Amino acid sequence: MTKEITARSIVCGLPRITPQEVICEEFLDTAVVNSARVQRPGLALAGCMHHIRRNRVQLFGDTEINYILTLSEEGKRDILAELAQHNSSLYVISKALSAPSALIETASRFSIPIALFNEHTMQVYNELAYHLEYALAEETVMQGVCVEVYGTGIIIVGKSGIGKSECALELIKRGHRLVADDIVTLRRMQHYIVASCGEVLLNRIELRGVGVLDISKMFGITSVRCRKQVDLIIKLMDYAEWNDDTTVDRLNTAETHEEIFGVPIPVTRCPVSPGRNMSEIVELVAKNHILKIKGYDATKEFLTQVNKTANGE
Repeated sequence: MTKEITARSIVCGLPRITPQEVICEEFLDTAVVNSARVQRPGLALAGCMHHIRRNRVQLFGDTEINYILTLSEEGKRDILAELAQHNSSLYVISKALSAPSALIETASRFSIPIALFNEHTMQVYNELAYHLEYALAEETVMQGVCVEVYGTGIIIVGKSGIGKSECALELIKRGHRLVADDIVTLRRMQHYIVASCGEVLLNRIELRGVGVLDISKMFGITSVRCRKQVDLIIKLMDYAEWNDDTTVDRLNTAETHEEIFGVPIPVTRCPVSPGRNMSEIVELVAKNHILKIKGYDATKEFLTQVNKTANGE
């Protein structure tokens, strides 16, 4: 089923820009968008409508507004009515440009809200494109905890009671950041996965025997973030389970992955045992992951050296 969002959720949901004015505001809750593509009408205003699709945001910049103003009154009404018939969702105008009266009249007739922004066209385009891609992305959930450690997005998974939230809390105390606890929402954005938290547990951790803790209130707003690209999955396992698992590679020479919406995410399995500081282990895994991205793999270097020694080199 195709996801769709209202024009209001777009106009009011952009984090870095705010409309200076909304015309035909009464249609914000009935106009819907189901495509992440932001369109510039461009040639459509000259009558070429084949690329215009319904339920997309139409962005008007200098070129579009100035061209509309060159048309006769009858020409304005005809071409704008044809555009509205092809697309009836949301019109956005950038650069503090005024909406032509003919555009307002047509939008009112076809129940299309118009949002006016002060920012340059490219900035408005980028903000809209990212917001729409995120809001309309494929979505699933994973049970676990998501944290940002040294800039690396990590989901910690494991059976109930193994200590995922406790590990995350210790990481937060060490200066890292919480993204989500218990239920992690995952969305595909182009070629990567973004994790976020639902409204109920936003900025919160639930600890058995303690209750729900508001991390942003206890450790400050810099201890949390609302979303983060997922770079790594760490699976916590009982030491006995890890030791008995014949698929476990002690040196992790062959990196395993888990696919989320077709995107492979590296997986590291870590045994949990009394006295083992899992927050430090997670930090080390994050640092090692960063080194691998930069082209250095300590395990491979070690095995290469062992082979050279064995061969008498």
